[in-house]
Amino acid sequence: MNYIKYGNKKNKSLLFIHGLASTAQLCFDPLLPYLQDYYIVLCELDGHCASKPNDMLSLKDSIDDIENYIQEEMNGNVYGLCGFSMGATIAVELIARENIAVERVLLDAAVIIEMGLMALPFQWAFIIGTSRIKHRKPIPQFLLNKMMGKDNHSVIEMMYTHISKKTIQNACKYIYHYKISENLRKFSNPVLFWRGSEESIPAKGEKKLKEYLPQMASEVFESMGHGQFLHEHPKEYAEKLKIFLQE
Repeated sequence: MNYIKYGNKKNKSLLFIHGLASTAQLCFDPLLPYLQDYYIVLCELDGHCASKPNDMLSLKDSIDDIENYIQEEMNGNVYGLCGFSMGATIAVELIARENIAVERVLLDAAVIIEMGLMALPFQWAFIIGTSRIKHRKPIPQFLLNKMMGKDNHSVIEMMYTHISKKTIQNACKYIYHYKISENLRKFSNPVLFWRGSEESIPAKGEKKLKEYLPQMASEVFESMGHGQFLHEHPKEYAEKLKIFLQE
């Protein structure tokens, strides 16, 4: 794990966690010019950055590391916890544990449903897709549409091309079989859920999370797939995030 820090530590803190097969910089660097009034921490997950090139062996270990970092380096407090895709799954787990204090949570396209028999086909589709991107081969359109939303190329542009098959497998074992803790019901602070209208799995997760977080607000971005709002509209993304943080 690695942590990249920006801004004045005396300001309100925002901690961002990126998605599977991407990087902290590819996901969140475009937001930084619009969030200069905050102290920003970007998490670089194992297997997803040049500074930590080894495979991700356990997503749980990565979550433990983030929790320990917040406890030891941020006095156990973070004002805004923001996760995209797998990073949003991690954010859900962090607040459910109750070992850190979080004022507000942004969940962008969280993957938090038990996928059962579909987990393995989705895992292999992810592995095949990333392999084709690495070797600059086109992804079959039906596969791209099914996984990421119709005509969505943002995930290709945000992909970490050095991701290993083993890292993807280990991450998918966790996120595709994630079980929401009953303890999540105790979290009462504001939560905001974002997703594109073309995202079927996050839509199911949104519905499930509402059972645990009745205070959760949602916004759906029309005609957008996985990661499109984040990647294609960083200024608007940051402005909407600031509104949520300041409400």
